[in-house]
Amino acid sequence: MVFMNVEDDLVIYYSYKLNWHLPKEIQHDAKEFLSQISKEQLPLIFPKYAKECWENAVEVVVSVGYPKNELALPKLYELFMDLNWPGASKALAYLKEIEHSENVKQLENACAKAVEEKDIEWLYFLYRVSEDLNINQNDFKNSSLYNHMKKVYENEEGTDPDK
Repeated sequence: MVFMNVEDDLVIYYSYKLNWHLPKEIQHDAKEFLSQISKEQLPLIFPKYAKECWENAVEVVVSVGYPKNELALPKLYELFMDLNWPGASKALAYLKEIEHSENVKQLENACAKAVEEKDIEWLYFLYRVSEDLNINQNDFKNSSLYNHMKKVYENEEGTDPDK
């Protein structure tokens, strides 16, 4: 069981104020507040069912900067469940600026989670991300994860990966 404290509740409250349908001033104030929270709270700023908040959440994560935002990086990789989701392109652009080894670690973790959840679409998009980040099979500690991701991608592209 996860226990939330008052500060976490306040973070979640402000994360919903990142909604792009709200006035710019409210969004701005929310970004300002959230850019000052602890690094442990940063992953909380991505409301699960509020896609209209995610692009601004990515902006907050970027503004905090690496390595302080390291605990929120898995949330950026979750946006790659669909590269068309709000914030996904901003997340990818940002990830191109951070350490290659950090991206390898985050991508491999996301890939393992996608395999565990049998999320074929996420694996497909993660492979596309791996290409954009210049991550290949040799970078992975568990090359079978990379191979699984690549096979999904190639099958979705209509090719036979066994040829």
